[in-house]
Amino acid sequence: MEGCFWLRADILYWAGCMASYRVKERAKATVRVLRSLDVEFTMLGEEEGCCGSVLLRTGQREAAKKIARENVRRISRRNVEVVVTSCAGCFRTFREYPEIIGNIPFETLHISQLIEDVLSECGVELGGEVRLKVTYCDPCHLGRHLGIYEAPRRVIKAIPGVTLVEMAKSRDEAYCCGAGGGVRSALTDLSLAIAAERLKQAISVGVDVLVTACPFCVKNLRDAADRYGLDVRVLDLPELVWEALRGVTSGP
Repeated sequence: MEGCFWLRADILYWAGCMASYRVKERAKATVRVLRSLDVEFTMLGEEEGCCGSVLLRTGQREAAKKIARENVRRISRRNVEVVVTSCAGCFRTFREYPEIIGNIPFETLHISQLIEDVLSECGVELGGEVRLKVTYCDPCHLGRHLGIYEAPRRVIKAIPGVTLVEMAKSRDEAYCCGAGGGVRSALTDLSLAIAAERLKQAISVGVDVLVTACPFCVKNLRDAADRYGLDVRVLDLPELVWEALRGVTSGP
């Protein structure tokens, strides 16, 4: 994505492994949203590595420390004040850096928090009516681990024409998408079956779209929809915001 960001800025967008390599449209949507909202940001580009989440979750703390220090070193060279990411796993991991390597010289935000701040502080409106009924699936890393439930919902509610419908299990009672904790890698069939149950919960409340705020959740939920023939769209939050900014109408 060279040429789509500023070489110098106060904000650095961290795309993460999943959005960089497996679901690239998620990263592109985030970049488009940031540019459309006039947010000046930079990126590490080819210098960006892994955040170290998998190492931390699997107990490889010393290896995770090494990666964390290298990431902080590379980011610090950019003299940024804020690192923003659309990946809930990366976000949680960056939030844990101070615990494993000490203080870091920048703040970390999830993309939902940044978009909410821009909307509230700058009075930006998110385009024309999208006319969709949506539900929101709380990513485990973002919700039950970090307690961030309202920022994504407030962004969704700020989109003209969108109706947010909650599933029976939400916020701290939300079902996992099935991807995390190594389950997708080690037990793929189980992972997709768990995702299918979450999709059925979304379908039961009569929505057009299930929105989440993590590229890994999006991939697993979409893969489950394909495998089980479940008729519901799955979008990452920046994708929904980008549709609103473009004035796309995607309802029935």
